Amino acid sequence: MRIFKYALKNVARNSFLSFSTVLVLSLMTFFIYVLFFVEYVASAIIGNISDRLSLSLNLRSGYSDTSSEIVELTNGLRAVDPSVEVRYVSNVEAFEILKKRDPELARVIESDKDNPLPSSVSVKNVPIAKYAELDAIVSKHRDAVQYDAGTGKKTIVDYRAQYEKIKGLTDVLISIRYGTIAVVGLFLFAVAAIVYNAIGNSVFYYREEIRIIGLVGGGARFVYGPFAIQGLVYALVAAVISLAGFSFVIRSVNFSLLADFPIFVDKFFVERSEAFLSVVAALAFVALVSGFLSSFRFARRAA
Repeated sequence: MRIFKYALKNVARNSFLSFSTVLVLSLMTFFIYVLFFVEYVASAIIGNISDRLSLSLNLRSGYSDTSSEIVELTNGLRAVDPSVEVRYVSNVEAFEILKKRDPELARVIESDKDNPLPSSVSVKNVPIAKYAELDAIVSKHRDAVQYDAGTGKKTIVDYRAQYEKIKGLTDVLISIRYGTIAVVGLFLFAVAAIVYNAIGNSVFYYREEIRIIGLVGGGARFVYGPFAIQGLVYALVAAVISLAGFSFVIRSVNFSLLADFPIFVDKFFVERSEAFLSVVAALAFVALVSGFLSSFRFARRAA
């Protein structure tokens, strides 16, 4: 308790250093929260895309839902994930769908016997992380589906053409997620550097007191402990201030094009509560360790 009181005393005595340090840390932490929100939005977009994207595996002539190759394919696709929806669509059913969607185009076909539409397997609701596994399964059965017409002959019915378009989109969204994590790590490193320099300045400011503590036989915990806790106090105060500021800003934003945005924000705070606690814990740990290392380095010189 005495060490904690001494740490608070250090914070209060050098008010300008404390204020500037907390201000900078608050800004850094605020942007960390913003990045978490960006990551949440990206995750929501990925979820929506996963629900809406679908692949249509057009079967080659002679294959139907009773063919052993197609049965094995559909079973393999269903095994990818419980959420995956796999449905066989016969060429007759496809022709009926065409009649409803574009009657004029359907009239071009004189009779059902002239039906040029292939049977297909519709695959929906594939999680983003499972597309590579799905691709491996389809690749094993490429002889049964219109897999790839080759370079310069790709059409929208080819599986590879569909897959590459989806993969390009999902790769961008996944890159946003991992990029966010990388930037958060960079911010934490910056927090460590800021606390390290701030504690180093504090040690220089109180160097005479450190010498006196050493002369009267004060232990290492009385020399290094208060400065380490001082860094911890900076981080915790900054985390609280930045969270309050972030909450105020994000709730004050008015997106007229998104009617349920307030509900989206409330859901974000509920679902990412553990992430906020993790940020605070990471900041506290980084600041505590950085404060201790800084005091250990500079206090020994001062003594």
